[in-house]
Amino acid sequence: MVVNKNWRSHPQCLQAVSKALPKAVPGTTAGWRRWLATGVGIALGLLPGVWCARPVAAAEAVKVSFGALELSLSLEALQTYADTGNITGDLRFYSRFLDDASRAELRRFLQQRFDVDPVIVSQITYAPLGERVLRGLGVVVQTENRTNGFKALRAAALLAASDPEKLSVLNLIRYYPSTSIRINAEALLALRQEFTAMVDYRDAALRAIQQEMDAEIAAAPAVNFAQLPDLSRVGRSRVVRRTLKLSRDRPTLTGENMARPFAVDLYLPQGLAQPAPVIVISHGLGSSPAAFMYLARHLASHGFVVVVPQHIGSDASRREALLSGVVGSDVSPVEFIDRPLDITATLDQLDQLAQSDPTLQGRMDLQNVGAIGHSFGGYTVLALAGADPNVPRLRQECANPRPTLNAAPVLQCLGDHLPFGGTLRDPRIKAVFAISPIISVVLGPESMSKIQIPTLLMGGGEDFIASTVQEQIHPFVWLTTPDKYLAISVPSNHNYADGTGGDRNPPAGSIDSLLSGPDPTLARKYVRELSLAFMQRYLANRPESSRYLTAAYAQHIQQTPLQLQFVQALTAQQLEQAYGRKPPIPIVPTLENLHRDR
Repeated sequence: MVVNKNWRSHPQCLQAVSKALPKAVPGTTAGWRRWLATGVGIALGLLPGVWCARPVAAAEAVKVSFGALELSLSLEALQTYADTGNITGDLRFYSRFLDDASRAELRRFLQQRFDVDPVIVSQITYAPLGERVLRGLGVVVQTENRTNGFKALRAAALLAASDPEKLSVLNLIRYYPSTSIRINAEALLALRQEFTAMVDYRDAALRAIQQEMDAEIAAAPAVNFAQLPDLSRVGRSRVVRRTLKLSRDRPTLTGENMARPFAVDLYLPQGLAQPAPVIVISHGLGSSPAAFMYLARHLASHGFVVVVPQHIGSDASRREALLSGVVGSDVSPVEFIDRPLDITATLDQLDQLAQSDPTLQGRMDLQNVGAIGHSFGGYTVLALAGADPNVPRLRQECANPRPTLNAAPVLQCLGDHLPFGGTLRDPRIKAVFAISPIISVVLGPESMSKIQIPTLLMGGGEDFIASTVQEQIHPFVWLTTPDKYLAISVPSNHNYADGTGGDRNPPAGSIDSLLSGPDPTLARKYVRELSLAFMQRYLANRPESSRYLTAAYAQHIQQTPLQLQFVQALTAQQLEQAYGRKPPIPIVPTLENLHRDR
């Protein structure tokens, strides 16, 4: 491996490395960051020169080991094939085992580039949650001495993202800090099989949903939605926003009580003659109450009091601390309990304020509450609806973690050792809308089947944080409540929040942009309309709103580039029939066969 020893003489390289590092701890200087750029190799257990190797300072070969068998493929042959399509060197031998379609797929794979900001790569890979995902991939992509390759992968990804040629497979190889990359073929084959099977199965599941949607449209009487009120329009009520400072006593794991202060944004519709139903919105991990201002104002303008509490242990300040390197873990496991208790405490204290504060007296119907949650907030509201944390499933699923393409279980397994045996259900919650929830492990079919109130699950067809199959489609099948709905926005990703605090698309190149998918403004429009119809039906006792909770209405409002699928029923048999064979993961896994069937 050829390395440029005089790496300090290349300011562009130093700038790229410094830029890609996590933000410094507050109070440190720019000089500290420059020193850290010099010493980052030691921090990663690598030679500093590796970080600023010239493009020719590449791993010279990819070694694929399968048990005692080892095969070697040169980078030069791969590069030539990607550039020209000519098969040279040792690739000639391997190409004999590939058909034309496989060779074409390999070339496309080698040519694919991802224009990702190195700062985002750094933020994701240095966050503890991202590091755990990388460690899983490090089982597949190993160092020369067969150790976990996560540190080398992180180094290569940061430099490849900073390269003018962008992040690609060949650039990852080129910047990999070793004379060769060793691939564990058995682990790679398992991951590849999972990827192929999950993509094929996801596509089959979406086909099954579309078929059910078509059937529901055909079976329902025709409705002229153009003559009905437009749910996308702002309501008649003027909205006043207040921020309350609340606090509750939080028991610690040591048995002591500790004050947990938090802010609550309160959106009050004006001019109502009677107490209004209340809707609570629970933000996701690393988000904030402001991220759902667009939804809160819309619902409040239609006559709901909307309450958005700050979950201080998993809010935006926590994400900033993580990305700055101030804290060393993603979120405390206690947040799986604290978040639902935040909402219960908020409702309790609002009830007290409604009796003592003249401006709130007679304004809120706190026995008629709906809950909307996104991501971690999706888990939060489902727990409030009666789906308690599933300790037996957590114990089994998290005992032997393995590389997986669904990132959600990594977060859920933080609750593995949480001592919990009670219920978090709040009987005041009468309807629940969970957006991109992460629930397959922490709740599972055993807990989801306990929910007996109206439930709407929504996901994104291209969600790589919370797989729509494992975290929304299968959980919908697990529901036993008679009033249940499933909405899938295709090809939306994970994020339905708005980090701008208004209703605008996130800045290009930001994490929020990466997680949003195409046209997040349109995706949020779907959320506004579906949540309004859902809450009008089940909180405001307006049966006529059921006309909007239909496949026909979803078809009416969908726009390019986001298809909106919406169904009221879906069975395991429909999913299996669409896939044509046994699914790669059990649709309704039992605790006994959870690992055996995988």
